[in-house]
Amino acid sequence: MISADDLRVFLEVARRQIERLGARNAVLDSLTSMSLGVPSQRRFRELVYALTKHFRAAGVTPLMTMEVAELLGAAQLTGHGVSSTADNLILLRYVEVEGHLERAVSVLKARGTGHLTELRRFRIDGRGAHVGERFTDLRGVLTGVPQPWQPAERPASPRSSGAKPRGR
Repeated sequence: MISADDLRVFLEVARRQIERLGARNAVLDSLTSMSLGVPSQRRFRELVYALTKHFRAAGVTPLMTMEVAELLGAAQLTGHGVSSTADNLILLRYVEVEGHLERAVSVLKARGTGHLTELRRFRIDGRGAHVGERFTDLRGVLTGVPQPWQPAERPASPRSSGAKPRGR
């Protein structure tokens, strides 16, 4: 279990590393692993809050990853109640498309700024990470098993069809 002393030691080591490197960003991969050593969900939230506050005070942007238990299907956002400490939340998940797995990415939260809420294809290869096209032809992408989707055609309005409105 992670004690208060362990947290203080970790934060001090992190602070020294940040100063030594002149880091402006830090990656904690993963919060899921860290949560295993914490006795309660409340204590884990306190730990994440302390880490976030510590990094901000040092002028460092933290990037924290957290695994969600479900590979496909509905899942809780973080499962640990820590999403409120984040300024930005990006969801990466696997989806089954035509019998194979693809990745989807979406911005769920961007504090203090507007953001797109669409789901896009996401690919990682030898040249890096690539955000692709929207999932325009599928619905239910977040379920992990999307279905084909085509928007329903809107019926023509009387004005656009050339029909004259009826008088009373």
